[in-house]
Amino acid sequence: MNLQDQLLPVREKLQKAIELELATIPPYLTAMFSIRPGTNAMAASIIRSVVMEEMLHMLLAGNLLSAIGGNVRLGKEQIPVYPVQMEFQGKQFKNRQFDIHLAAFSKDTIDVFLQIELPDGWTVSPLEFERITIPGFTIGEFYRGIKDDLIDLCNTYGEKNVFTGKKENQVSEEYFWRGGGTPIVVTSLANATAAIDLIVEQGEGSSVNTVVKAFSFAGTDEVPHYFRFNEIYHGRLYNKNDDPYHSPTGAVIDVDYTAVFPIKTSCKSSDLQQFPELSYLNNLFNNNYTTMLSHLEEGFNGNPAAFYTAILNGMHKLSPIAYNLVQLPIPGDPKGRHAAPSFEWHSDLL
Repeated sequence: MNLQDQLLPVREKLQKAIELELATIPPYLTAMFSIRPGTNAMAASIIRSVVMEEMLHMLLAGNLLSAIGGNVRLGKEQIPVYPVQMEFQGKQFKNRQFDIHLAAFSKDTIDVFLQIELPDGWTVSPLEFERITIPGFTIGEFYRGIKDDLIDLCNTYGEKNVFTGKKENQVSEEYFWRGGGTPIVVTSLANATAAIDLIVEQGEGSSVNTVVKAFSFAGTDEVPHYFRFNEIYHGRLYNKNDDPYHSPTGAVIDVDYTAVFPIKTSCKSSDLQQFPELSYLNNLFNNNYTTMLSHLEEGFNGNPAAFYTAILNGMHKLSPIAYNLVQLPIPGDPKGRHAAPSFEWHSDLL
């Protein structure tokens, strides 16, 4: 096999990484949208911060793919349909074997978010985890496997032959909303490993060692997403040097699961099509969602300014539509449920 043959599976993995990061964003946003205005301010802020970092992770995976000559795809075939499972090549990740729904803010929903963001090995003690061997990928192993692939290719063919993507296709800090973190422009193995490490340390692939280090040295603003959701779950913030194996001990935060619109779980456009106002708002949301994804794809493939447009304009357009939609009951629904955005590709609705 030559270099190009060996790059193909790495590009496939990076495309899947983009799709994995994207798949978490609609569930998090749906929970945030369902919160009644003026309530659960800290919880909403925590969810929003995680969403922005998931956007950063998607950006970093896109930069990695572009750097090795791949093209990011964010079309109909790549968009998750909810409920969704996190899988690669038809196999679920071994510690993510559950359905992810678009659901209202609740303790059960936060528990699902905790499962999505669970650090590798966090279900057992660190020492015990080191002795366990289970077939299959964890998300952390998936990302570390990509890093190992890139290292092996560079050792065999040289960095200049591996990282041949156009630098102008990289999405830099100039084109990313500052609140989500700092993008890494990938042009070398050092950049690539830094980008992968950042994704792993902040999100679903974090390890026991990463967590312990974050609590001991970096302060709680830098802990992985699992622990931010754990603050909501327990209704308390972490203090620096809290034991990550125990509940947070910091300031109490107001979490009110009753101050939520009772939205229909994993709402579909077909659920709303007979109700003109609801159908119109959901279609408007999905049209804007699709446009945003198209701009993101454009931003990864030669026009990075489109990435900024997608995040700034796209998110600003989606939020008011969603907040309007979740306040509207579905007429005649026997459970009194409200509508919710369905996050569907708009061509499905034509």
